[in-house]
Amino acid sequence: MKKNTIIILADSPILNPTIVKPISNLSVSYTIYLNSLLFLNWMEILTDLKKDFNIVNFLSVKDKDYIPKDFFLPEIQNLFYKHQNLKGLLDEILTQPFVAGSKILLIFHNSIGFKESDIERVFNLIQVEETSVVIAKSKRDKIILTCSYEFDKELIDALQESGRDYIEYLNLISKKDIFINTLEGFLSIDDFEDIKKLYIELSKKESLLYCSQKMHESFNDLFVEYKEQLNV
Repeated sequence: MKKNTIIILADSPILNPTIVKPISNLSVSYTIYLNSLLFLNWMEILTDLKKDFNIVNFLSVKDKDYIPKDFFLPEIQNLFYKHQNLKGLLDEILTQPFVAGSKILLIFHNSIGFKESDIERVFNLIQVEETSVVIAKSKRDKIILTCSYEFDKELIDALQESGRDYIEYLNLISKKDIFINTLEGFLSIDDFEDIKKLYIELSKKESLLYCSQKMHESFNDLFVEYKEQLNV
């Protein structure tokens, strides 16, 4: 039986200091540090799943010369894209051989809050016999992941056209005969307000379910640097 696929997608350069756009209030170097932590947190979560799923990383080719040692999990596929926009990148994903005959979970790298058990739950919600999609959204209605069988092109086009805005995405697919499952309460780290929310969420004991103690300590290095701005 063909394995289902998990894609971790950085839809713009996240490591190249000459290109990365800094998050408001953060320097370029700390923006890259944050990008790295969010990506590595996903790598930790997926470590125990790599034997059961086909895991693929999609990063910009402009990051290729800036990847730190041990950034990727061993024995997984790492692909580099040249596209300048999300549409071209998503279209490229549709051409990959792992798409056919597989449930596909697409995760945007700058998200956090998902546990290993949540990933298994998402795949269980997708039915091969009918068109269905699982969407997880942040507290600010930003789509952080989507899962469907073989990636329906209309769903992919709507993801790009909506700019990952959940309400707009639903409007775009409203006429489609499809079963939709929505999960919510997660974080997409897009600006400094999201970093403030991350600071609060990681102070909660239950955050250890999706962010290890080691990763907490790494995030704390960032929080200490911006302690004054994080007073909430």
